[in-house]
Formats: sequence, C-alpha cells, structure tokens
Amino acid sequence: MVNTSSALTKVGSRTANTWARWFGRTVGLGIVVNMFFVIPCFFFPRQMCELLHLKQPDPIIWVRAGGMLLFIISIFYIPAALNPFRYRATAIMHIVPSRACGSSFFLYSVLVRGQQAQFLSIALVDLFFGVVSAIFLFLAFRTEQAHGSTA
Repeated sequence: MVNTSSALTKVGSRTANTWARWFGRTVGLGIVVNMFFVIPCFFFPRQMCELLHLKQPDPIIWVRAGGMLLFIISIFYIPAALNPFRYRATAIMHIVPSRACGSSFFLYSVLVRGQQAQFLSIALVDLFFGVVSAIFLFLAFRTEQAHGSTA
C-alpha cells in the first residue's frame, strides 16, 4: 500500500502532488523517446526501415505519415504532462486509448498476424510508458482525492 500523505510536498506557496510530477516526467520522457521514431521516420524513412530491419513500403510516404501522426499524438500529450488534473481527460487518453492501443495493436500484429518481429520495439515502448504512466496517474488522482489537492 502506498502512503499518500508523503506524496504531497510543499513547493513555494502551493502543495505539489509528487505522483503528478512523476506522471509528467514520464510523459515528457515518452515524448522524447517518440521523437527518436518521429524524426527518422519523417526525414529518413528508408534509413529508419533499414535500421529496424523492416520491409520498405511502397510508396515510402506511409513511413513518413506514421512519423507525422506520432508527432501529432505526442504534441497532444503535453498539456496532460504539465497538469494532469486540469487536463484529466487528456491524461487518461494518453494511456487509454493511445499507449494501450499502440502496444496492443503491434503485439497483436506480430504475435497473431505474423508481422515482422521488429515491430515489437514499438509495442514495448508504448507498453512500458503506458504502464508506468498509468501507475503514476492512478496514484496522483488517488492522492488528489484523499487530500483535495489539485496543484
């Protein structure tokens, strides 16, 4: 059992929820990791496919489109990372459907549909950040509810 009373710290004149800060840090790190996929997919799609040992689609624009969509999704995570209480719905959608669908789609595609095993790297990144973010967000919301803090 997690002691929620120690999850609140005094910051200046306000009380900060430690779990919310860890949620924000985790989301922020996830955005940075996403950019390691976004930038090469968008600007160097052939080289990214080669690096991951993936077949290159024809036309290659599909790799670029995937990179662009991941960038857009990542931008939508920023408000939740900064304030998961104010942007509660966005914080929850960061996990479900975003990270959960990303990981389950690629796990299903590889394990059931026989796609290339290299797609597991994408599944594992989404799974890791989804699970860790979900834990921190749950603890942040629970601490907020227990103490009435939304800072």
